[in-house]
Amino acid sequence: MTSTASNAEREAVAEFLAGMEAVETVRARELWNLTEERAAEIIQSLGGFGIWREATDWSGLVTQQEILHRRRP
Repeated sequence: MTSTASNAEREAVAEFLAGMEAVETVRARELWNLTEERAAEIIQSLGGFGIWREATDWSGLVTQQEILHRRRP
């Protein structure tokens, strides 16, 4: 009975991994075809980004670093 359970588990894991590989392939294609406009729409639809800025010279990471590295008097 243990070998039957082991075989069933192996088959389930193999099926899961094959499914995950298919999902990764689809996601990679979606990302490859993603336009900047569509990415902006998706980001804005997520909410919480009320100050989304369409500026090429702005980086949220830079702003975050400025805030985190300020020295207190």
